[in-house]
Amino acid sequence: MATLPEYPNLDHLRHEAKDLLRAARRGDQRSVELMRQVSGGLTLSAAQLTVAREYGYPSWPALKADVEARGADLAANAADFVRASVADWTGRAARMLATTPELANYDLATALVLGDADTVRAAVERDPAIVTRHDPLTGWTALHAVCASRWHYLDHERADGLVATARLLLAAGADANGRIAQGGRSEGSSPMRCAAGSASTGVGHEAIMALLINHGAQIEDEDIYLAAFSRDRRCLQLLLDHADVPRIARKALSAPISTRDTDGVRMLLEAGADPCRFASDDGVPLPSVIYAAVEAGCPAELLELLVAHGADPSALGPDGRSPAGLAALRGREDLSEFFARHGQSEHATASERFIAVCMRADRAEAMRRIAANPGLLDGLGDAEHAALADAAEAGNAAAVTLMLDLGFPIAQRREDGATALHAASYGGRAEVVALLLARGADIESPDGTWGSAALEWAAVGSGERAATNRDADWVATVRTLIESGASTAAITLSPDDIKQPSPEVARILASYGVPSR
Repeated sequence: MATLPEYPNLDHLRHEAKDLLRAARRGDQRSVELMRQVSGGLTLSAAQLTVAREYGYPSWPALKADVEARGADLAANAADFVRASVADWTGRAARMLATTPELANYDLATALVLGDADTVRAAVERDPAIVTRHDPLTGWTALHAVCASRWHYLDHERADGLVATARLLLAAGADANGRIAQGGRSEGSSPMRCAAGSASTGVGHEAIMALLINHGAQIEDEDIYLAAFSRDRRCLQLLLDHADVPRIARKALSAPISTRDTDGVRMLLEAGADPCRFASDDGVPLPSVIYAAVEAGCPAELLELLVAHGADPSALGPDGRSPAGLAALRGREDLSEFFARHGQSEHATASERFIAVCMRADRAEAMRRIAANPGLLDGLGDAEHAALADAAEAGNAAAVTLMLDLGFPIAQRREDGATALHAASYGGRAEVVALLLARGADIESPDGTWGSAALEWAAVGSGERAATNRDADWVATVRTLIESGASTAAITLSPDDIKQPSPEVARILASYGVPSR
């Protein structure tokens, strides 16, 4: 008995039946014997039944129904594969292709994201209109799909194919400034936006970006913003070299500021980005780029760059707090010299300066200030109390102890929804986690943003490794949480998860029975 491939081709099976019938009518004895086993006549229906029986099906309709069902599964997989090829950064698309090689040759959409220039060229020759046609489901054109593909770093050997595919589409009439169709209007992302978004995940798309520029692509603020996230500086430099940076750059600076990337900020400022015309990463104008830099945890060197290019160190943040006050609130003693040099030291409030004392765990000074101002503790608000979480994430056990002794609420959440226990878990601070649990922190309390418990924050933190303190230990943190009773029910281990734990933490979680999928 023959075995069907996982994703059989119905046309191939039809041809197989026709070939069998022709052979039998020519007198091929084996073909005749096969057909006589199921029917008395040498007809197409008899040949189809013979083929079906050879594959273990009772009838041709049964074989056809199964093949069509498998084809529907492949179609769904292909659509999912295309989405993963442009929107997933875990390598899921590569895993899908390795498991189901048939995806590579499924249709035009898979050929586009894989940079299969020969297949795309043949499709364009058959139907030139596909070059400018918008996909009815996504609104994308073929060029958008090629530019958004992440296969240039999923498989470096496909990078040249993506460039060749983009080149042939542009030569065939694709619009380098075309927009994704949304709601019947072409107002979505441009091909350049797609390329910059793909580059933002790590490896650049410089060759495709250069090709788009050579075909008249206009560079926008959002493109520069996305490219500024890439470790490949060539993409960002290429855009800066061809853009009217002083005119368009607004939110672009927020990318390197959010990642504390001093060199990226320098590149933008030297290209003409104005720090006094600054917008957040969602495009909202902000009054103080220095405040944003302090909030992001940027070093003093980066703040000095901004001031050297005209930024006002005294401009207040959107909450009315001064940058110096925010630095005090975050315990940023490393910025004290910066603010002193620019005459901003006294701009912090009494409450903010008190938090700075607590963050350096100066118990004597804290008690002196409370004695001098009996209403000081009662005047602290949510922002001041949330400093407990910042101290916990930094692994500052002495500061955490002092704040708890002073009555700071252990369940206070900061802006990202984290309590002190969430923050300490994310930062890999096993000692502080144990301290907080001993002081009554709720081990299963959900955060205020994602609804996740501390153990999930520890797993994510281990993968992102956001903390710089050398004492961070996520394995010990995870052990402490689980052995203190943290539930593992909400955690699974899958290579498709967007937020991956570190390999070490994944092994520890598995040893505690966390399932893989």
